[in-house]
Amino acid sequence: MKESITSLQNPLVKEILGVQQKAARRKSSGIFVAEGRREVSLAMANGFVSQHLLVCRELFQDDPNYPVLVDDATHNTVYVSRKVYNKLAYREDAEGIMIVGSQKTHSLKRIRLSDNPMILVLEGIEKPGNLGAVLRTADAAGVDALLLCNAKTDLYNPNAIRASMGCTFTVNVGICNTGEFIQWVTDSKLWKNRLPVVYATALQNSTNYMDAVFHGPVILAFGEEAQGLSEEMRRVASKAIHIPMAGSIDSLNLAASLAILTFEAVRQRRTAQNDCR
Repeated sequence: MKESITSLQNPLVKEILGVQQKAARRKSSGIFVAEGRREVSLAMANGFVSQHLLVCRELFQDDPNYPVLVDDATHNTVYVSRKVYNKLAYREDAEGIMIVGSQKTHSLKRIRLSDNPMILVLEGIEKPGNLGAVLRTADAAGVDALLLCNAKTDLYNPNAIRASMGCTFTVNVGICNTGEFIQWVTDSKLWKNRLPVVYATALQNSTNYMDAVFHGPVILAFGEEAQGLSEEMRRVASKAIHIPMAGSIDSLNLAASLAILTFEAVRQRRTAQNDCR
């Protein structure tokens, strides 16, 4: 049986703490850290390569819904003491498993779409919790891709991974700037002369989202709550839509708005598909 790491001064422990705490370290190292059975299982099931699998024997119990083969030699399993695990984990004494994995490449060139795609775009997102909530919605709705333009938080932020419930690893994500997105979405060769309809969320000069038609290739674009979409993004949009408010405030938060519009699009598309049968 392997001995457990018991020292907080262990080099691997220090490396993991650095990756968790610093976006620059995550970017330069190309690795991420995620804790929990669900998160680890989903990462592995979706092709993310583990560099280390940290396991606390005192805390870990397997879950048949989210299986992890901790003794598989390909995972490079490292056992750690309870003290070390709790130093590294966000939740004390929870689940006892953590992955240190290799990040994937998220360029637009690697995005693969269906014949009738539905895509979500976030421009300038800065809150990891919002990003995590959006990833959960994207997974639940089964969208083709989620594109992050000019993001101010990174996809592998531990808080984003935690808030996503592991959907960081299940959603097809592209990362780009606004200029790259505009070039991509207006490339008629890429879209085989069937350019998608781009809906921008906006309060001014927009129509009720219930009047929008989401049947064909469609992109729903959202800006960060404080700033909204950039002028460049609004110009490339085909139409502007909003969710009408019946109370005193003029808008919902980003995650709530995105969920409403996404599932309205899903509803319409499923209805149209059923009508064609």
